[in-house]
Amino acid sequence: MKILIISIAALLLAACSSTPPPTSNVDSDWNAFGYERAMKGWIVQSESKLTKLSEGKMVSDANYQAYIAGYNKGQEEYCDQSAYMLGVVGKQYNGICDNTDPFFRQDYNSGRYSTAGGM
Repeated sequence: MKILIISIAALLLAACSSTPPPTSNVDSDWNAFGYERAMKGWIVQSESKLTKLSEGKMVSDANYQAYIAGYNKGQEEYCDQSAYMLGVVGKQYNGICDNTDPFFRQDYNSGRYSTAGGM
């Protein structure tokens, strides 16, 4: 039981850790960063939040637009998966599909509270 609690705590800490923004000004790096964040189900960050996460290093408009483009592509793919199965396996859902699929959260909650994952 003690190992289970420690394992859960470690998973929660890993889930809460944030991937830092790219240190380069290369648009493709920012695009990939946005894509990765969306594929993890994380919410989109504002330009000012990314600047703060970059330890004050200014994020250019071009970099932010590349981030948004990557995020939108990742969000589209993320929201195309089975929300029900996402809930069954116990993944956290942060609401990134609420504007694109009004039933995503409902399907996620159905999976989350189902007994399918306990078989």
